[in-house]
Amino acid sequence: MTDIMWDSEIYEKAADAGTPGSGPAAPSLADPRQLRNVLGNFATGVVVLTYESGGEYYGITVNSFTSVSLDPPLVLVSMQRTSRSLTYLLERPFAVNVLGDDQLDTALHFAGKPQSRPVAWVEDGAAAPRIGGSPAYFQCTPWAGYDGGDHVLVLGRVVSHGQRDGTSPLLFYRGQWSALAQESDDPEGRRP
Repeated sequence: MTDIMWDSEIYEKAADAGTPGSGPAAPSLADPRQLRNVLGNFATGVVVLTYESGGEYYGITVNSFTSVSLDPPLVLVSMQRTSRSLTYLLERPFAVNVLGDDQLDTALHFAGKPQSRPVAWVEDGAAAPRIGGSPAYFQCTPWAGYDGGDHVLVLGRVVSHGQRDGTSPLLFYRGQWSALAQESDDPEGRRP
């Protein structure tokens, strides 16, 4: 691997491609809803970010989460600038709880649609509270926040993590909650 992270020739070609008459016209971005619908074609997992404030436990459902680095161990979540949780996530430990396909009620609860089933909180001493029964979790401390337009990109340094085998993730695809397709008995992976 070279020390060059971005080839200037590639950059110049990309810039030239955006000039009039250089190729097919890109679709208009005037309609943010249309862009959101197209972006919805990328299936994502669902996580709930949890934290403590004033002795109370809080959470927010997010589907924009990714790993960033193993050394140091960093993960990223994208938060709307208007989110009340944003300030807390930049100031204190938080947990990223990867939700399973049996935790839709938890996702809805922390997305602003309270559910009757109580949240199964797990306390880890000085770390952030987390949600019991999740397929995976990451305990994080704030690392950095970056401008992401109408969002803020929050990086967390992973200080501990865990997983539960034999579970399937909750997914979000085209504005709908979903789950992984069941495995087929067909050795070639064809669906009936």
